[in-house]
Amino acid sequence: MTELTYQGRTHEVAEGQTALDALLAAGEAIPNACLAGACGSCLLRVRSGEIPPGCQGGLREAWKALGYVYTCQCRPRGPLTLEPIGEGLWLDAAVVGREPLSASVTRVVLRLAEPTDLMPGQYVTLHRGGVARSFSLASVTDGALLELHVRRLPGGAMSPYLCDEAAPGEPLVVQGPFGQCVYMPDRPEQPLLLAGTGTGLAPLWGVLHDALAAGHDGPIHLFHGALEPGGLYLVDELRGLAARHPNLRYVPSVVSGATGEMEEGPLDAVVMRHLPKTNGVRVFLCGAPELVALLKRKVFLAGAALADIASDPFVSGAPPAKP
Repeated sequence: MTELTYQGRTHEVAEGQTALDALLAAGEAIPNACLAGACGSCLLRVRSGEIPPGCQGGLREAWKALGYVYTCQCRPRGPLTLEPIGEGLWLDAAVVGREPLSASVTRVVLRLAEPTDLMPGQYVTLHRGGVARSFSLASVTDGALLELHVRRLPGGAMSPYLCDEAAPGEPLVVQGPFGQCVYMPDRPEQPLLLAGTGTGLAPLWGVLHDALAAGHDGPIHLFHGALEPGGLYLVDELRGLAARHPNLRYVPSVVSGATGEMEEGPLDAVVMRHLPKTNGVRVFLCGAPELVALLKRKVFLAGAALADIASDPFVSGAPPAKP
């Protein structure tokens, strides 16, 4: 037996047992799916102890250096302390600029003081004046320039500042990264389904551009939904991308009031109308939690493997404040 510590709680690991199995047996809620060191659902970070061999295969070099491991492949040889990805990683940043994308959504660009290995599609938590809110990464340039899509919430604690007040050079603290909604170029022929509501488009925008930059040649289906036409944004840019990339199909939709080439109806109904079968499809779902949960169930029942479904429900709240 050896000791495994997670978030201050210590558990025993039997010889040959994986860290994931030990943590699950102890009642820890660790996300997991493929159990083969591929999907990334069970990634945690080694805070102290020897990293066992064979549990970092396929990870980016910077992630290896940060101590990230697939817990489903991690068989501790001695005492090991693990923590969730993003905990303990605090980065100074400054506002670069902002640009309206619609009447309610603003593109906000930040620059980190030091480059790090963030990926488009993940999310970070911004801290300012005791307030913390999480935002997805629409793009990451040179590991330091971060693009966010922020919806202005009247009376909000963070979004009005970011959309209307943030001036170049103003400081923020970034915590992260979190989330596994990222493109991996291991199966370039696999069909991709990207579906989201509102600013759930931000991580999908990041996944889409990473896929296109990597030369993904399988079909890509992008569905963006809103309550009414004013809730959509980047429509012209996405139609332009679809015109330049024959494998990309972009479908904007609204619950009511569709105009032009928009489709009308709930996003889940629109998606399933176009893709009634999802066997072999890699799925990315982002936005309203109820819609994400509903679509996740539908695409799974339509044939998508659970390990091929990545989701980012936009729930309220944020990780704990910086100690």
